[in-house]
Amino acid sequence: MGGYPITPEAGRLALAEVADRSYESSMEHLRAEHAVSVSKRTLENLTHSVGSYWLSEDWQQWEDHKRLIRPIQAAMAPSTCCVYADGAMSHVDGAWHEVRVGRVHSRNGPVDLKSSLARLCDVEEFGEQLLARALALGYGKARLRVFIADGAPWLWRMAERRFTQAMQILDFYHVCEHVCLCAKTFFGEGSDAATQWAWHVKGLLRAGLADEALGEIACLRPGRSGEKAEAKRLLRGYLENNRQRMDYPRYEALGLPIGSGEVEAQCKTLVQARCKQAGMRWGRRGIEALLRIRCGLQDGRFERAFEHWNGQLVLWRRQHEPLDAKAA
Repeated sequence: MGGYPITPEAGRLALAEVADRSYESSMEHLRAEHAVSVSKRTLENLTHSVGSYWLSEDWQQWEDHKRLIRPIQAAMAPSTCCVYADGAMSHVDGAWHEVRVGRVHSRNGPVDLKSSLARLCDVEEFGEQLLARALALGYGKARLRVFIADGAPWLWRMAERRFTQAMQILDFYHVCEHVCLCAKTFFGEGSDAATQWAWHVKGLLRAGLADEALGEIACLRPGRSGEKAEAKRLLRGYLENNRQRMDYPRYEALGLPIGSGEVEAQCKTLVQARCKQAGMRWGRRGIEALLRIRCGLQDGRFERAFEHWNGQLVLWRRQHEPLDAKAA
């Protein structure tokens, strides 16, 4: 398959295995459950080749779209298209790096489509790829377009550059974490006073009363405590900077989510569950390719694509991979 000493069916099984297990475990499971014997080196090279090939296909689709050669056209016009983004840390090339994770969820009556993205790249490239994924699921035709994230500045900069027509929603549960952290600092962790104050402020924010919530924060008296003064400053700044993203009654009336749980789950299932196992260290090429395959499997694109790319993979490897990388 694709120039490797393995049949297409065995290759499909092998890629599904390495997406969920370490290469060593995949070798054992393939042999025990499917009577397929394949070396660790072949598994690694096959994963790198297929994942890198699919990444190049993704990029070419976006380049064709930008040049108007083949604009990305969705088959449906969804009632709602929600775009989520977040990040998860992984150990790559000897240091910790942020893997950027995206999720697109389009709804139109009984039709419910989802697509995932996990990339170790800069914000500009990630934003382009996430927009391409959104356009493929009807973002450009959706009646409601939404971008949901926590308060990380890079996420909102990306939204303002790539998702200019989307309604921005600040994840309410991250807001609650910030409120509780301030309450703990002022009133003591686990105290009734901390619980009551946090509950009151969170209730105001959930009701869309940001000004009233900020008024409660303004009433806090840190005294000479630098820690309390800093906690008050941080919470006030966080809420003020995100004031336009916290109209939760309106979002709920429109049937929109107010939390980014979908993408947080993707951070755990796509990245951490496979890439942060004990002792694992990754190279950039290896983790990017593996994550692309995991996304394809999770979204159902893997099986649909499998029947079409075996021949193209051979041609792509001849053009893009050095001779020493082609050996299994």
